[in-house]
Amino acid sequence: FSQYFNDFNFISEIVRGTPTNMFMTYAQAVWHPAIVFRPAQLAYLFTDVGSGLGFFWASRQIILLLISFEFARIFLSANKKLSLLWAIMIGFSPFVQWWFCAVSTPEILAAGQGVVICWKKYLELEGERNRFKFGVGFLFCSGVFIFGIYPAWQVPFGYLFLFCLIAVSLESSNALKSLWRDKFFWLVGIFITLAPIVHAVYSSADMIQAQMSTEYPGRRFSVGGGLDFFTTLEVILFSGIDVILPFKALVGNLNNCEAATFLTLSPLGILIFLYLRFKGQKDLLMTLIFSLTILFTLWEFISIPEWLAKYSFMSMTVANRLRSAIDFAQLVILFRGLALLKNFPSRTLKIILSAIISTLSILGIYAYLTDLGITDWFNIKKILAVYAFISISVFIILSELNKKNFAILAIMMLSIGATINPINTGVGVIYKMPVGQKIAEIVQQDKSALWIVESDGFIRNNFPIMFGARTINSDNVYPALERWKKLDPTGESFKIYNRYAHIIVTFQNDAPTNFSTTGIDFFNLNLNPADLATLEVKYIFSNNGELENFSTPKIKIQKIYDDAGSFIYQISYA
Repeated sequence: FSQYFNDFNFISEIVRGTPTNMFMTYAQAVWHPAIVFRPAQLAYLFTDVGSGLGFFWASRQIILLLISFEFARIFLSANKKLSLLWAIMIGFSPFVQWWFCAVSTPEILAAGQGVVICWKKYLELEGERNRFKFGVGFLFCSGVFIFGIYPAWQVPFGYLFLFCLIAVSLESSNALKSLWRDKFFWLVGIFITLAPIVHAVYSSADMIQAQMSTEYPGRRFSVGGGLDFFTTLEVILFSGIDVILPFKALVGNLNNCEAATFLTLSPLGILIFLYLRFKGQKDLLMTLIFSLTILFTLWEFISIPEWLAKYSFMSMTVANRLRSAIDFAQLVILFRGLALLKNFPSRTLKIILSAIISTLSILGIYAYLTDLGITDWFNIKKILAVYAFISISVFIILSELNKKNFAILAIMMLSIGATINPINTGVGVIYKMPVGQKIAEIVQQDKSALWIVESDGFIRNNFPIMFGARTINSDNVYPALERWKKLDPTGESFKIYNRYAHIIVTFQNDAPTNFSTTGIDFFNLNLNPADLATLEVKYIFSNNGELENFSTPKIKIQKIYDDAGSFIYQISYA
């Protein structure tokens, strides 16, 4: 929303209150050719803020559902009902819905599946002119995937979709021949695709270097390992935690977003794969994806050499991010296996499998909650509810997917995904708020003034920028080092503030300004009011109605707005 006050320029002084690159890691709408690879943001450039948000939100959901349906129908050889179920379990998965707006999860999944679809269709249309439209689709989806700009997920999902592409290519006898024949098309297409991307990266070199030099995420380097064998199996294969996430707030580092993934009904897909192999039915796709699943799972509890982590790019991901890719892979195996099954299991076998997988899920959820110190929530009624949910899901998915079974299963899958995000009409909830209107009024009169948000949390930090207020501690995706060094001339706290950070500012009279950290993407600025002049702050937005008590003979903090627990202060300096 702040970009509307910045005319969608590449650089903004509203966010962080200092010149800030808005296109790369911030991933905002800007006037730049590479914005075509963020198609959901295009409406922001041409419409009002409410319409822009509506298009951004709805288009990503719709496109992900449509591409997921086609992926299952074309690539997994699934029938229409099974393909629609795949679309629901991907598009409305807890993973997508809990992360829907924070990062580019819909784009990564839609573009990755789109790349595979287009490549398969391109190879199938050997000798037909129509193949070129799928070549264009392949290049476009590749650009969208690249501009997801979240390596922790892009790397494992990139490997997954690469293995899918390998399966398609090996099943075609014309892959290399087609590439060579159409070499001019691919050379020109790759150049056109990469040119705006390279320009955006080149224009953001300073920001990229600053972020790569941070303590987090810049210095994050993972070599795998860290989980013991049984914890790995518990977390990856048997948790079922997604079933309870809409109804229970987790605590600590493993919040609901961090715990969310895909409901795989694991290890059902693996069992089907092993059964088909035992029956002599080999499938290249399932074999490749199963092999990748094994490699990813091993990575979770066995460290690899640093050089291998670096050159494989696996150093950029972490355990709970990799888990989402593993679960997506398991769903690929499951749905491909269901499409290949010639006969449904007997009623007795379905009951046995349902009981085993439900029990494993219950044990996994209990272990999850116990690790988080939640010991009194998962009572017998909730255990039975989860048991019934998993059991019914397994039983139905192993049965003929008639209209009744499909409807039951679709509603169940939607209940753990579509219930996560709120439904809202327009942006009046923001722009009709009296405190917001007051901020907008002040900004209109004093556009260059710097703001700071003082609060005991970070939820309010990004509120003023929606009205164009230049806010120092709005989310700092990369650090404003020159500013923080003014408060820390010796560099003693450099490692604390040199990071992607939600910044919590609180005032203190009895100690000099200092920095402290509460997590990898947080830091506290314990601010002595005397240093407000150093930061050149003129306005404070707060939920604390007593900040006037921090006035000094040289700094006057005056309350100019008070309504419903929100306060605005103006600072004057002697």
